[in-house]
This record gives sequence, structure tokens and C-alpha cells, in this order.
Amino acid sequence: MYIYAEYLLVENIIINYIILYVTEKITRTKTSKLRLFIAATIGSLYTLVVFFPNLRFMGKFIIKFSISVLMIILAFNPEKFNLFLKQLSAFYLTSFVFAGTVIGIFYIISNKFTIVKFSFKNSKELIKFLTLGIGLAIILIRNIIKNHLIRINKENCLTNITISLNSKETDLIALIDTGNSLKEPISQKPVIIAEYNALKTILPELVNKAYMDNKDLDLNFIAKIMEEIGDEIKLRLIPFKSLGNDNGILIGFIPDSIKVYLANETKKLTEDIIVAIYNDKLATDEQYNGLLHPEILG
Repeated sequence: MYIYAEYLLVENIIINYIILYVTEKITRTKTSKLRLFIAATIGSLYTLVVFFPNLRFMGKFIIKFSISVLMIILAFNPEKFNLFLKQLSAFYLTSFVFAGTVIGIFYIISNKFTIVKFSFKNSKELIKFLTLGIGLAIILIRNIIKNHLIRINKENCLTNITISLNSKETDLIALIDTGNSLKEPISQKPVIIAEYNALKTILPELVNKAYMDNKDLDLNFIAKIMEEIGDEIKLRLIPFKSLGNDNGILIGFIPDSIKVYLANETKKLTEDIIVAIYNDKLATDEQYNGLLHPEILG
């Protein structure tokens, strides 16, 4: 039996790409097709060691595991260890499901009742591999389900929004937060809370400088900014309360418009909206970077 290296390479690139693509969808990781292709190619190149007897040592578990870790890093570039573990778990789970499906199809369409090449030496070895396999599958599935159960209640409450200011736009993922009752105290306009990192591309340089310098945004400093910035942006002061902070102040601004992309329509709002700048993370899992006031949806 002859094995052609180019066929093996192309076949594995396709399979690896599909597995990485499914992993991307399961973990909802943002990445590019190019990164997926590069990672799939690297994983495929590893299979070519079968043609080099001197490299058979690369068939050891630690080498295989290292290649899978490298593929995850190349494909997704995870910034946090927890995110990396989630992606790695999804990658292996998807790979095992693919392998199990292939084996299942093999037995279903086979005309012979045979277990050639998928047999074990004895019952002791069978029990050992079943225990390891089931145990590992349970750990991986629990890890994936744990993260997805947290998302289930949020999934239908997340929406994409676009904030426009001075001919610039920025896109956010906002949580429709029924607990968000924050309003501008004078006008009583509902307030959208958005992370500074998601807004910095549309904010004036003076405002960006204040946040990048990590200065304490006390009333005197805020008043100075409002005086110097003039009509470039309409700033507002928004008092808020949070755990451990009874007298917090957020800087808000009036955008030119906000588009809210709902399931069946796109709502464009041009008045009665204020965006508050929050200089921290709103979600530990970074699933969203804005909080949408429920009144905005009518």
C-alpha cells in the first residue's frame, strides 16, 4: 500500500481546519481564516514524520500534546489561561467526536463484522482505555458545558450596537441589562455603559489622554476637561453607586447616533441617549463590552 505525502498533507489540512473552525464556533473566539489555515497546516506537517523513521520519537504523547497547544496558540492567540483551557478542551472534544464518528461510520458501512485494527489485546487493556477515555471525555464535556451554561441565559440578551460620534464609529457587543436603571440625573435620559477600550477610537484626544494617564477623574479635573474640550463633544457627569463605591462619577457623552441590531430590525437612535465611559471590564469572560438600558428598546 502506497501513501502519497501530498494527499496526506491536504487531507489533514482540511480536517484540522474543520476541527479548528468548530472549536472557534464553540468557544465564540474571534480569529481570522488565515490564522486557522496556518494552524491547520502546522498540524498537518506534523503527520509527515511517518515518512521519516529517524523521527519516530515524535510520536510520543508529549510531542503530540505540544503540537495541539501550538495549533491553539497559532489559531486563536488566547490572552488568558482560562480561555486557552476552554479552547484546548473544545479542540480535543471536537477531535474525539470526529474520530468516533469516523470509526462509527466505518463499522456501519462495512460488510464484514470485524474489529480489525480497533481491537485490544485483552479485557484488562480494554477496561484501562475505556476508563481513561470516558474519564477524559467527562472532564472535557464538563468544562465546555460549564462555560456554555453560563452563556445560555445571556445569549438572547446580547446584541450588537454601533456608536457614532463626529463621523467616527465603533462597534460593541452589549448586554440588554434589565437591572441597568442608570440615568443622567438632570435630563433623566437612559444611559448606555460602555468600556473605554471599546470607545477610545471615537473619543477626542483630550479625553483619551485623561484615561490613558490613569488620572483620578475627580470633579475638578472633569470640569477642566469639559472647559478645554469645548463643543467637540457634549460631556455629562453621571453619578452611580456600586459595591464599595457609593459616590462614583462616570463621564458620559451624547453620541450623534446609536444603531441597535436586533433579531428582526435595526433601531437607529439619534436623541435622548447618553453613553457613559467605564474604565474597566464589564464582563470577566469578555463576552460583552457594553450595558444597554432596557428603556432604549421601547
